[in-house]
Amino acid sequence: MWFPLEKLNLAILKKSSLCTLALLGFAVPSLADRVDDAIRSAMAKQKIPGVALLIAKRDKVVKKGAYGMADLELSVPMKANMLFESGSIGKCFTSTVIMQLWEQGKIGLDDPLSKYIEHTPENWKDIKIRNLLGQTSGLKDYALVPGIGLADHWTTEQWFAKMVTLSLDFPTGSSWAYCNSNYLLLGLIAEKITGKPIDDLISERVFKPLGMNDSFVSDGDPIIHNRVAGYWDNDGSIINGIKIGHGYGDGGRLNTCEDLAKFERGLRQGKLVKPETLSLMRTPGVLPSGRKTPYGFGWFVRKTNGHQYISHGGNTGGCGCSIFRVSDKELTVIVMTNLASVSGDTLAQQIAEAYDHDLVAKPLVESPDPNPAFSKVLMEALTGLGNRNTTQDIFDAEMKARLATGRGQMVLDYFAPFKAIERFAYCQTESSDPDTNLTYRVKAKGQTYIVTFVVTKDKKLYQAGARLDVQQLRKK
Repeated sequence: MWFPLEKLNLAILKKSSLCTLALLGFAVPSLADRVDDAIRSAMAKQKIPGVALLIAKRDKVVKKGAYGMADLELSVPMKANMLFESGSIGKCFTSTVIMQLWEQGKIGLDDPLSKYIEHTPENWKDIKIRNLLGQTSGLKDYALVPGIGLADHWTTEQWFAKMVTLSLDFPTGSSWAYCNSNYLLLGLIAEKITGKPIDDLISERVFKPLGMNDSFVSDGDPIIHNRVAGYWDNDGSIINGIKIGHGYGDGGRLNTCEDLAKFERGLRQGKLVKPETLSLMRTPGVLPSGRKTPYGFGWFVRKTNGHQYISHGGNTGGCGCSIFRVSDKELTVIVMTNLASVSGDTLAQQIAEAYDHDLVAKPLVESPDPNPAFSKVLMEALTGLGNRNTTQDIFDAEMKARLATGRGQMVLDYFAPFKAIERFAYCQTESSDPDTNLTYRVKAKGQTYIVTFVVTKDKKLYQAGARLDVQQLRKK
């Protein structure tokens, strides 16, 4: 069976989008049942063959579980200690190595990329190490570039030959965009400094110190005991997973739930970097506009419903996984699946909410609209997004620039339900300095969503996000 490489690259990367459309709530008698039901519901809805899970509370394992099948063809049941491709979770390992080198004075966060990589083009001149770590370089994501994408076969020489010919998505440091190119380069920089490949550095500096004995490089060739079979959702049919190229600093590892829990715990306990260094890694970046990015150095950082979430998902051609931490709850969720289309962070959040209902978003109450005319403008903008209109006058210039990128085009798929809106009801207004968040309950295609618009002081739309309405789901 043949698959266009462009389709493969886009489909894998869709799971990195920050626009989360599905939040599920469950109300059942016991804690074990709530978590189990959350997982089984997600498996049924998404046709996930198998799931491995670890939940830790105050660094004590409170639940380990295995669900479904590790290998469909051989009818092998899933076990909690099996190995999965962890994809972009590898960025957490690479950022740790870079920050270890920073602590040792071997690299500076404000060092230019050109200090370590020769023959960089003129439009790369402002890229610094911190731009790579924080995803603000403006480089195009190589995974979306024909010829050097995730499913293509290339050498680093071929990668550079193509990348240096491309324009930036935005001026370095002016905006934020998740980009595999940044971490591939960081892996090469670490190799330049130490003389060792990033794979060896991660093994020596991260896996071995923490006793992560069930973690390996995922290059697809060696026979590794307990490795699950990965799968791909081909328009509703589950087929064998699709092999993608060996990762560099941006991914390409095999891990178990237990080993990822060891990593998250050991990093937080100061076994790999100093506490002040970890704090820096888990502090969101700040753009010239004063807006915070959703990313630190190798970690997504955000506040949701008053709780701080620190996480990183990872997707490959056959797996979808997550390390997910709710800091104020001292709660860690490690979830690993053998289906490429699963958003690990979304599933982990569903599991966390099933474990602790305090994390579930409080029901939004519809209120009198203080500005119906502006709400109408926002509704029309949402309909426009549903119809893939990326050049609307209400869009902030930065939003237009983001939507013009490859990843921006992928995000548009999430707005497809809003091509025709049946109901648009105002709920609340919140300050989010320097912007304002306006939230609405929106009905489209028979489904109800919560949609939040981020509006600038100039009444321009900077960002929009949507999720299924938890309250409505529970009523069904």
